[in-house]
Amino acid sequence: MSLHSNEIDDIYQEVALKIYKNDYLSRYDKEKSSFITWLNIICRTTVIDYYRKKMRWMEEVLSEQGPVHTEDGIDAELFCLPAGVLTGRQAQVITMIFKDGMETGEIATALDITCRTVRSIKFQALERLRKHYGAAPPIPEQEEVAETRRKVS
Repeated sequence: MSLHSNEIDDIYQEVALKIYKNDYLSRYDKEKSSFITWLNIICRTTVIDYYRKKMRWMEEVLSEQGPVHTEDGIDAELFCLPAGVLTGRQAQVITMIFKDGMETGEIATALDITCRTVRSIKFQALERLRKHYGAAPPIPEQEEVAETRRKVS
């Protein structure tokens, strides 16, 4: 997704407001992380919030009939996968998860495979879709971040 200069300005303003409004400067601890790391975390979460807000707004604008999600998953008219990106099995699993709203166990039973295989296929499919759309990889979980964090003396 590309950003216009006014959107970048909005994000910078949101970061500054978040730091000021929530009094984050008084809570900064140099023993836990460097200032740059601390600031990067605030910026990253602000950008994520901005994109989520923008996507919800775009979803409402593009859908005249109301929200995109139905009780059973995503509206069938709006769900389509790019051709040639996923294998047949990957497309099948992704469709069952996101369009049909099925759980991993239900998919495993329906396709006569293990839950671990369903999760693996889902992971591989999402990786291919991220590459296709040029999206960044998911943010690592807290435990992984703690292992890679360097000590500050």
